[in-house]
Amino acid sequence: MNLPASQRPAQARIPGVSQSSSFRYAEPMTQASSSTVDQRRPTGVTVIGVFAYVGGIVDIVGGSMLLVLVTGAALVANPVPGGFVTAISIIVAGIVVVAVAGALLRGSGLARWIVTVVRGISIVGQVVALTSGGVALIAGLVSLTISVIVLSWLWTPRASAYFALERIPR
Repeated sequence: MNLPASQRPAQARIPGVSQSSSFRYAEPMTQASSSTVDQRRPTGVTVIGVFAYVGGIVDIVGGSMLLVLVTGAALVANPVPGGFVTAISIIVAGIVVVAVAGALLRGSGLARWIVTVVRGISIVGQVVALTSGGVALIAGLVSLTISVIVLSWLWTPRASAYFALERIPR
């Protein structure tokens, strides 16, 4: 039923709500909820996080196996020199990697910087090792390539936008 404009009831203007002739919808209240910012995690960040998780779990399991081997060897025969400290170090490193991977997947800027610093150190170390001839050429180039890919994926414009979003802490 269409009434003339003079007989229609007056509509109140509600702040934050856009009004049109056929429907109403809520306008974005913050930039983070705006449609211009993609809140989904970029694929590259997901891949890096998943591989880091897997690597951390492998470190924890491998360090635990080494710990069992070293403590068993110490009971039976001569202990492996430095084996206990090495095993504990591998386990701790695995736990740290899993924690950083989880934070990275949640969009933590700190985790992004930690990965950036570690990969940057890795690049410098690989370049030094490759130029000094102390590392197998193929393994060194693969490690160097992986570091460059990780850094490039973490610093794409889309990844930067993802890490810049404000999140509600858990």
